[in-house]
Amino acid sequence: MSDAPKPFLHRPNRQLITKEPDPAGRWSKQFPDMIGYASQGGGKVPADYGWNTNPKQWQEEMTQESLAARFDELRILPPKPEAPALPEGAKADAPKP
Repeated sequence: MSDAPKPFLHRPNRQLITKEPDPAGRWSKQFPDMIGYASQGGGKVPADYGWNTNPKQWQEEMTQESLAARFDELRILPPKPEAPALPEGAKADAPKP
């Protein structure tokens, strides 16, 4: 007997061999949660439906300044620590080195 690999043969009647449901999605007791063409819905948008926003247009209208402003608006920073208390004899406006 030879160890050479055998070529893969595509079976024309795969559903009969594997007992899988057909690609059209007919329900069977063997695969009750099978989603087929019939159970995926119509995928149709009503003709009178109107979009409230257009994300592509909104992105195109943004400039570097508006992006920076939006970033600053949405950015949440931790609270700044309070300045340490100065000793009683120290001046508040000491010269910086």
